Amino acid sequence: MESNQILSLRTIPTDPEYVKVIQWEDFQHDLARLASLSSTLDESKEKKRNLHHKLESLIQVNVESLGQLNELEEMRQKLESKKVVMENMSIRYRLAKEDANKQEEQLSGAVQSLLVAGGALSVCSRNLQVSLSYFF
Repeated sequence: MESNQILSLRTIPTDPEYVKVIQWEDFQHDLARLASLSSTLDESKEKKRNLHHKLESLIQVNVESLGQLNELEEMRQKLESKKVVMENMSIRYRLAKEDANKQEEQLSGAVQSLLVAGGALSVCSRNLQVSLSYFF
């Protein structure tokens, strides 16, 4: 493993374009700057993790909310269809009641006619009996 490290150290390009020379006087300043940047990066990563967890929680709440909205919409649709069925039944009931009232009126008239005819028949029957009693 050490040979790999040595190889990797030997393969680092030494092209002046990739090399930054730091003066010894500026080394502590640059080191403090790098430490500060590293600390800021760590803080940013921690904030990112916290935001990620918060977003996951919010997404989960949103998913649950959407699920409940879908359930409510299904319930609303079922209620609406039952409402339509009830309206249809109410219309059929009203029409049936109107028909029953018409039939009742017709039957009432027929009963009245039958009562009058029955009364007339009764009178005729009595008259016939009286007439027959004279013959016998």
